[in-house]
Order: sequence, then C-alpha cells, then structure tokens
Amino acid sequence: MTLNGLIKLTSLLQDPHLTIIQWQILLVVAQNPGETITDLVYDEKLDCGTPSDIAVSVKRLGEGRRDRLGLGLLKKKRHEDDARYFRLFLSAKGKKLIEKLKLKLRTIR
Repeated sequence: MTLNGLIKLTSLLQDPHLTIIQWQILLVVAQNPGETITDLVYDEKLDCGTPSDIAVSVKRLGEGRRDRLGLGLLKKKRHEDDARYFRLFLSAKGKKLIEKLKLKLRTIR
C-alpha cells in the first residue's frame, strides 16, 4: 500500500469515530462469528488487550451500559453451555459498516 493509500485508510477508519481496538474487534468478530471474547483472545485472534479490557469495548460496540448507550454494532448471545459467556455477532448495523469499509478499501491503492 502506498503512503497515499495509508493516509486514505486512516481517514476512512475515523468515520465513525471508533478506536483502532474497536475496529479490530469488529473485523475479528466479522471473521469469527459466534465465538466468545475468551476464545478470540486465547486463540490469538484478538491481541488488543485482556478479556476484561476487550469486554469494555464490546459493551460500547454493543448495547452499552445503563448510563451510556452503545453503538449497536455487535450483538451478544448467551453461551448455551456456560451462562457466564456470550457469543459475539455483528448486528445488521455492524454488517453494513463492515461492507461499507470493504467497498471503500477496494478503491485504495
């Protein structure tokens, strides 16, 4: 990728205003739907922090907290074998954002 392409990519990733860690989580979940945070960390698919660090970003990308709305880009489904864990999926909004990113990336050289 050229320097111009890299500059375009960084500006593209700033819309919407997500952190690099949040982008990494979205992209990894897009490639690995239905896995838990723990699975993604221990399989070294997510290397942007500990499971508890990542859980904070997942909450922000998902439904949010009582005092702060989430972005609605991720959905969590309770793990059928262990209720302490959640399986992660992109929401319809999250899928749309990833597709938009993929389309824009095709134009960057």
